[in-house]
Amino acid sequence: MKQTLKQTAAIILAAIFLLCFVSCADKISAEGLWENATYRSNDTIGEGSKEITVDVVAGEQTVTLTVKTDADILGDALFAAGLINDASFFDTLNGIKADWNADQAYWGFYQGDEYMMVGVGDVSISGGESYRFVYTK
Repeated sequence: MKQTLKQTAAIILAAIFLLCFVSCADKISAEGLWENATYRSNDTIGEGSKEITVDVVAGEQTVTLTVKTDADILGDALFAAGLINDASFFDTLNGIKADWNADQAYWGFYQGDEYMMVGVGDVSISGGESYRFVYTK
């Protein structure tokens, strides 16, 4: 009886350890560019009937955020979700600031592999789109 109880306890502890290890493995540490990041692991944010995917790439790290929204314009959706500091012209995404005046850093904006030649305030969304923002110097 004692042996069975010990084995059960050991299995439960191992399962808890494994769950903690797996949940922490996908999280980016709060260092360097990611020090002030709002999200450091993949997450779903916002509310609404449309769903878009946003990859935030800074340094060697990436998080994928699924944004739920009712907005028709990408900038409005990202602003309402708290991901950017301005719906048209932003310098802070996911809490990470790209300061052109300080070090010529900016957020490269892509849909798929295509570099977008318009700003987020000019992009209509219908749901299902995927975007990528790359911290660039």
